[in-house]
Amino acid sequence: MIPSVSRQIAFVQYDDQSSSMIVQYHTGFKASYTDVKQDEYQLIFRSVNRYDSLMRLTESRFKHVQHPST
Repeated sequence: MIPSVSRQIAFVQYDDQSSSMIVQYHTGFKASYTDVKQDEYQLIFRSVNRYDSLMRLTESRFKHVQHPST
């Protein structure tokens, strides 16, 4: 679990059983991302700027879902 990623995000948690990542916001909202590789999650954990690393990963997932490659 990565605590206190930003003022908006309380923590980020990874479930290696399901290869999913859960982002818990301070508002109580939870976002779940599937098919996240453990090394992608660990990259966020090791990053100097965890928020930016998390945003890059979640943005790429969102774009992929919204605009799948043909």
